[in-house]
Amino acid sequence: MLERGADTDYSTVICQDQSLREAFCVLNPPPPSTLSQRVLFLNANETTRPYRVAPLGLAFVASATRAAGHHVRFTDWPTGKRDRKALRKTVREWPVDILAVGLRNLDNSDYHSFESYLHRPAQLLAELRRERPAMRIILGGPAATVDPGTVLRICQPDHIILGEGEESFPQVIARMLAGEKLPEIIGADMANTQPFRVAVTHDIPAPLLHGWLPRLRPYLRGDAGYPLQTKRGCPLKCSYCTYGRIEGAKYRFLNPEAIADEVAGAMARGVRDFEFVDSTFNLPPRHAMEVLAVLERRGLKANFVGTGLNPCRLPDELLAAMRRTGFRSVILTAESASDTMLRSYAKNYTRRGLHETVAKLSRHGLRALWVFLVGGPGETPETIEETLSFIAQQIRPPDAVYITSGIRIYPGSPIGAEVNAGMWARENLRTRGDDSHLEFFYSKDTPPDWLEQRLRTFQRAHPHVMLSCEGHGAAVENALRILPYLPLRKPYWQYLPALNRIKRLLPFLN
Repeated sequence: MLERGADTDYSTVICQDQSLREAFCVLNPPPPSTLSQRVLFLNANETTRPYRVAPLGLAFVASATRAAGHHVRFTDWPTGKRDRKALRKTVREWPVDILAVGLRNLDNSDYHSFESYLHRPAQLLAELRRERPAMRIILGGPAATVDPGTVLRICQPDHIILGEGEESFPQVIARMLAGEKLPEIIGADMANTQPFRVAVTHDIPAPLLHGWLPRLRPYLRGDAGYPLQTKRGCPLKCSYCTYGRIEGAKYRFLNPEAIADEVAGAMARGVRDFEFVDSTFNLPPRHAMEVLAVLERRGLKANFVGTGLNPCRLPDELLAAMRRTGFRSVILTAESASDTMLRSYAKNYTRRGLHETVAKLSRHGLRALWVFLVGGPGETPETIEETLSFIAQQIRPPDAVYITSGIRIYPGSPIGAEVNAGMWARENLRTRGDDSHLEFFYSKDTPPDWLEQRLRTFQRAHPHVMLSCEGHGAAVENALRILPYLPLRKPYWQYLPALNRIKRLLPFLN
């Protein structure tokens, strides 16, 4: 087994070790050239709060599976009785050999308004299995990679594939056709614990999400944009993060031309709002610059948003290129403005760096949604005030702030490993009353009720602040439905102060 956070491709490990060459051939037999399966890809991301997330990863795997010679169809989450009936009919009458299910999130990671995203997919899979008992159900995606045991227990697929599926999924189909008995959880190593990785990501073609989804509009509501990925992996060691488990700890870059192809195809279908969904768009700056240069050369200017910008490295030439290409706003995950907490979260910047970031974004005319995480290891009332004072003094509308409290402890995260090793006292941990397996970290000095009250008091004086502890109220959801029909430009979070003032005047909207 590799150490936590290592990003070694197992094909490399096995080829270097003579004793494992035979095992590698068993794990990765060549796909048959004369046999094909009817594979239906199902997007099992059922949540619409605050908006629907397009199944980009599933589109990557569907395109690769079709390229491997299989008959592929793609279906979205059924939103009503008519859609559900049509899905059952497809499974029964096509008929489907393999149902490939993509699951993005385990839950909404919010202590105060917790929602699981597993039970409704589990009900749907059971319903579809009754329509065609001989069908194999294979489930993958980030949720399955982070906590395969829980997903297997609740959703009950035949198999779970860990990690990336562009290469592994067609290989698994080949193994099934060869008559191999496969384990319930399929990984890249002989113990089936390590996720698969695509070693040469530069060769991955465009996912063609715009071709798989007949209806793009539901995914472009609210502040959502058409998702784009420029790389995989993240070498940062943020204490709360599962990216190391999902994508590995080494950057693997996608081809900028393929990214531009995806943008061009989506624009041909009328899309004008795009969101880069990398863990950190601006790291490393060189690759981000290469992607932007290709978009600029091909004249693909649109409303782009960079998600998860890291304050560590934001050179002026990158911000200028972003502005030329069409960026008007970014989402910046600062997490804290206390040096104590930034060290606790293992961040690669300081409070001073956040001040410099404010100035840089202002200089280049980029608006920002700042994201903060409070309540982690070492948090105190004093460190909370450091973060809140930074927000009050440095972040002014139309910029906005989103504050989440408490850390959902996921398997595969550094803090999850620390909790399992008994490094944190129980007084720092909170469990949901409906599931004792769901643990959240709240520093003993900033317990949930105290922290929620302090944040709400702060928000009353700063209406450009959103709080995770508010959940997704009716006012927010209704606003996200209405705003697209008004002559307003995205991002819609810049109108947050006005929305919060309306909520105070009309409390029945909450």
